Amino acid sequence: MQKFWKMLPILCICLFLGSPAFGADTFGRVVAYDKAEKKMTFIEDALGWSNPQRPEFTVVPAKQVVLAEDPGDMTPKAGGRLRVDYEKKEIIIYNSATGKIDTLPIEIVSMTNDVTPDNALVAGKKFPMIDKDKAEVTLYSGRQKNVATIKLPKELMTLPDSTWDDGHNIKVNMDGGKGFENISKKK
Repeated sequence: MQKFWKMLPILCICLFLGSPAFGADTFGRVVAYDKAEKKMTFIEDALGWSNPQRPEFTVVPAKQVVLAEDPGDMTPKAGGRLRVDYEKKEIIIYNSATGKIDTLPIEIVSMTNDVTPDNALVAGKKFPMIDKDKAEVTLYSGRQKNVATIKLPKELMTLPDSTWDDGHNIKVNMDGGKGFENISKKK
């Protein structure tokens, strides 16, 4: 019995460290980042990054975390675009004004598949390319390897340009922002 009482603190520590709530990683897409305060706002992947080729950034409200350290060259890029579904002809964005996820209709003007970063269509160019007069946005997805120009309802062109950009995919330990990893920049 005396041996049990000596082992109890070790057992408690092991159970605490093994708890899924302690140190659990959360995956998401960055929708806002305040560099001065190191405060990052992101939409969580409902699938927990179990399908990196088709994440589901749908968990609202958005989560905020203050990073424990300066991320340096891994600084996250924020953007409002969460996903484009070309089959359903819709774009899914985070609306920072309402704090909600909006699904918006699109028309596909043009699309090119199997586009690598060294392709002349994308090499040296900054995306998204926004043409407010035509209400068109040209997007490049390195993950999906495509370039597409989409047409949006004209009234949506008043939204900030960052709405059409995709934020970086991240993994963060929600225990004080420790263990931050910028998956988009990791190669």
